[in-house]
Amino acid sequence: MKHIRVAAIIRHQNKILLHTTKNENYWTLPGGAVENELTKEGLQREMREELGEEVTIRELKIIAENRFLYRGEEMDSIEFYYIVELYPNSSLLELSTFTKIEQFGQNGETDYELNFKWFEIDKVSEIEILPKFLQTELTQLSSDRIKHIQ
Repeated sequence: MKHIRVAAIIRHQNKILLHTTKNENYWTLPGGAVENELTKEGLQREMREELGEEVTIRELKIIAENRFLYRGEEMDSIEFYYIVELYPNSSLLELSTFTKIEQFGQNGETDYELNFKWFEIDKVSEIEILPKFLQTELTQLSSDRIKHIQ
């Protein structure tokens, strides 16, 4: 069965917001699984869960068909990457790093910390970010088309 994931490309002042956890050695875009909802609805819910804020979801930029191992299990995923904006009065825009608690009710997992950081967009290629294609795609987003990655 296909796993459907949504992710937020949140940029501010030539920076992009990524997160990690204490158990991971890589960074990724905020987002998560779609749960019986449209992709934009799922992304809005994920942003409330992960950031604790409402956001503005803009245009779809990337659709990716992705296969990877996650905690020893092979995932077959379709991923939707949207441009997302925080509201102008969001306090998160002024923080270089911050931590939020993810209340992750799936698979019996307990709450855990998400560690967020704003990275300079032109430095993204220098960090470990997953999926790997994001290292280049995040610096080359086209304003007039959706990129399909297989």
